[in-house]
Amino acid sequence: MGYKIKDTTNKFPAGEGVTVLSSKERFLFFVEENRRLVWGGIILILVLFVVAITLTWLAGQNQERAWELEGKAQTVYLDRPLDDAKKAKENIRKASTMFQEVLDQYPGTTSAKVSLFLLGNSLMEEQKYEGAIEVYNSFVQQYSKDFLLVGLVQQRLGLAHLLNGNRDAALNAFDAVLTNVEALNKDQVIFELAKLAESDEKPNEAVEHYKKLMKEYPLSPFTSEAGLRVKVLAPEESQESVESESETNSLEKESEETSGLSPEQNPKEGEQAEDQEK
Repeated sequence: MGYKIKDTTNKFPAGEGVTVLSSKERFLFFVEENRRLVWGGIILILVLFVVAITLTWLAGQNQERAWELEGKAQTVYLDRPLDDAKKAKENIRKASTMFQEVLDQYPGTTSAKVSLFLLGNSLMEEQKYEGAIEVYNSFVQQYSKDFLLVGLVQQRLGLAHLLNGNRDAALNAFDAVLTNVEALNKDQVIFELAKLAESDEKPNEAVEHYKKLMKEYPLSPFTSEAGLRVKVLAPEESQESVESESETNSLEKESEETSGLSPEQNPKEGEQAEDQEK
């Protein structure tokens, strides 16, 4: 005799219906069941919000103090008496100390970046070239994305290497500026390379640099002096350039004068017209 198992999963007692909760009711039910967890999350969010506001306020306060200290340091650095060498050196040393204080007390601020650059410059003024090189290299490493200011720093780095007796390192620093697409001081670096070639008694190399400067940066404030140096170092080339320019100007002037004449007044055009008729 066989047995049949009853399936009662989908059967409900008579008179009972299926209760369906809405999303709002399910949410309230979850909150009721997890009251401690919900209140803990709310408190955590409030704490994080307060911490964020506090950190922002402190950052603003630090930036203001950093600006104030940096401004004082720049004033001391720039306000150097020209007729008192001892006082000027004292100002530079004091400014260097203040720039270092900005770096120590307010790292990560905008003033720290500017102070790092000016610290290198002040060390250069003190003839502490190795210290300046270290500062400039640190700047390039920390702010490599600031291409404009990095170009200026690399130029100063090259000069520091030169004064420290390392010509190869100086050339590498200058080349880094020339390969920096966004650098705005390439004309000055080319001029420095030309002067360096002159000091090494390499007039041909210097002339090439000066010509490059005149060709690529005609509006540079260094172009006029570059032209004078070319006249001194290569007077033959300078004379040929002047003669070629004057010849070009005379041809252009003659062309302008003859362009307004009739074929009878302009023999050349008359001859060309007769040739075309034939």
